[in-house]
Amino acid sequence: MKLDLSSLKSVRAFADNFLATGLPLNILINNAGVMFCPFQLSVDGFEMQFATNHLGHFYLTNLLLENIKRTAKETGIEGRIVNLSSFAHVHTYEGGILFDQIDNKAGYDDTGLNLIFHFPSLDIL
Repeated sequence: MKLDLSSLKSVRAFADNFLATGLPLNILINNAGVMFCPFQLSVDGFEMQFATNHLGHFYLTNLLLENIKRTAKETGIEGRIVNLSSFAHVHTYEGGILFDQIDNKAGYDDTGLNLIFHFPSLDIL
């Protein structure tokens, strides 16, 4: 199955294709990413690093989450979602994520910080 994390349409198609297989899902490892690429926008109009490193993983995780929870319930084995990030999140802006500048040209550091903020929301699901 093909997956382009910078394209929300591709993420949706991948998730739909995977879910159609009926396969269980015990673990999802969000690891793919881009770093220090020239400024460009994704097909959806988002800064490429933000689209690939955060939005793609966030959307994929949410599309597959019910399958992970169902698999855990049916097998009795707790599901796992692992989000990997570089250490660049320590170099973000002093005030944290600048939501009004989310598509800026220096956005790589924020993509790791976004993933870190995504962790706690998954813990309560």
